[in-house]
Amino acid sequence: SGWTSFDIVAKIKSMLNKSGKKVKIGHAGTLDPLAEGVLIVLTGNDTKKQNKIMEMNKEYICEISFGATSPTYDLEKELTYIKIPKNLDIEKKLDILLQKYCGEIEQKVPLYSAVKQSGTPLYKKARKNNTDNIILPSKKINIYEIEKLGFYEKNKLPTIKLRVLCSKGTYIRSLANDLGIDLGIGGVLVSLTRSMVGEYKVEDSIKIGQIIPEQII
Repeated sequence: SGWTSFDIVAKIKSMLNKSGKKVKIGHAGTLDPLAEGVLIVLTGNDTKKQNKIMEMNKEYICEISFGATSPTYDLEKELTYIKIPKNLDIEKKLDILLQKYCGEIEQKVPLYSAVKQSGTPLYKKARKNNTDNIILPSKKINIYEIEKLGFYEKNKLPTIKLRVLCSKGTYIRSLANDLGIDLGIGGVLVSLTRSMVGEYKVEDSIKIGQIIPEQII
């Protein structure tokens, strides 16, 4: 958490250069800076597998809190709090709502994303407050499984913990925002772990501090 995907690749490249290895390197699927979990880094001839790996399904473990919104749909920007009606049974409503998001759906991409419009990434336009003519594009994604792992209070906000198995291109931040809109009280992603990419699991991954350049081909 806190590292960008570019940071990770740059760090490993630097380690390899210091050890005398000149190897082509890249990653297969961006991970948000506030997220943690599986980031597949490819070296040498394996960089040719990038597109194939990026097409693989992803599994995420996430926490979504309600009663707040954020321009980035997560904790990167300041939260705006929304009063929650006392008679709203959030957990019961979510149990029904989650079923709506299983299967093939149209999902709007977040404003703070790398998706380009007129050749410029949306997040760059957002940071310059150049958002007047932006219409957020939608794309078809597939959510194969949503499993509720828990419902509790976190930082005084009602929070649901989910396991989500989904297709390439799914924004869990957008899922959080959409659920908040459906409830009428706002929703924000407060934690995200990419637990699996295809068959590559987080428990089989190596932490950045454990990498030994001599073991990288």
